[in-house]
Amino acid sequence: MQFLLNRDLLKDCENADTISIDTLALEEVLNEERAKEISELHTLSEKVSYLHTSLIYYRNAKSKMGATCYEAWKTLVKKVGGSPNTWKELGYALGIKQEDLDYITNSIKEDPADIVIKVFIQNETATLDKIIDAFVKMKRYDILKALEEPFCNLAQCFNNEDSGYHSTSKTVGTKEIVSFKNYKNDLPPALNINFVTKDSDRNPNQPSLRPSKKTENKKVDNDCPILFLTYTEDGLDTALNIHQYVNNWDSPKVEVLTLSGRREDVYPNPEKFIREYFEKADFIVPIITTGYLERIKSHSPQVPSTNDNLDFKYVNFIYNLIISHYIHATGCLNEKVRSVLPSNADVDVLREITMYPDLLPWTYETSFDDNFKAFLKKDDE
Repeated sequence: MQFLLNRDLLKDCENADTISIDTLALEEVLNEERAKEISELHTLSEKVSYLHTSLIYYRNAKSKMGATCYEAWKTLVKKVGGSPNTWKELGYALGIKQEDLDYITNSIKEDPADIVIKVFIQNETATLDKIIDAFVKMKRYDILKALEEPFCNLAQCFNNEDSGYHSTSKTVGTKEIVSFKNYKNDLPPALNINFVTKDSDRNPNQPSLRPSKKTENKKVDNDCPILFLTYTEDGLDTALNIHQYVNNWDSPKVEVLTLSGRREDVYPNPEKFIREYFEKADFIVPIITTGYLERIKSHSPQVPSTNDNLDFKYVNFIYNLIISHYIHATGCLNEKVRSVLPSNADVDVLREITMYPDLLPWTYETSFDDNFKAFLKKDDE
């Protein structure tokens, strides 16, 4: 009897050991899988760490980029809105204020998941990796799994290495945040940080494209004349040639300014730098090419830039300043802009340039030396 009892106890112990071993093995497998998933999520987070969340609102059904951005937005909004209060948890994780979340709960009829993302977008550093990190904190691996493919596809659209573009800047290893510059903030006033009441429009400290009244009729003193170049990809060769022309001048000594040439000064606040040197420059020098004219056309779709060349990226911003200066500061007398047409400019460019009085007068690249020396001499008189 004692022998049978001991034998039964032994069987129980053997079963317990077997169960314990199986459980440990299963737990080990699960831990390995979870570690692999975390590693993959970390890799995904790095891939999208320089992509601003505003990019998912870029729309162009005819382009692959537009379709990819839409798919990323659709997946994110559907997954967040697919379970109760997930949007609110995401809001907490993204640092959105409690009062804003309460307002969304009680006063907003639109999709709360979409609204939370739009509130988050108002932060200049609202990159997609922060959304991934938020879901990791929430332990919503189901949502992260669903986002993996569309976010990877999005990263590929804006990956300079994959696209064949290789940066020659000194900031290798760090990437400027890519955002959708034409993103429209359509949040209601209570949530919109850019909302300005009519009364506050009178505040002279509000940013405006209109030149400051203190400086619009007074030139900023410079050590030497400044030519501020603005151009698109197809004007790069001419920009390099202009640098060479000016370097060969004995007199006057002139600084040729490009955003790429001053990128370390530009990066902290591009708009501020551009406004400051727009005022300081003796002349703004647009290089008129097919690409430049296409970029400044108001009806042209604005594709988020995948290129880290700052001159290409801020063509429209500088052109808006040109328009404003032409209209408001000089009463449609062009005292600031002197355009250059490349040597190989085609007939379409010649025909279209006449439609832009704010870009006149212009000169051919081949006549740059004589004409710009004359412009600068006349400006000094």
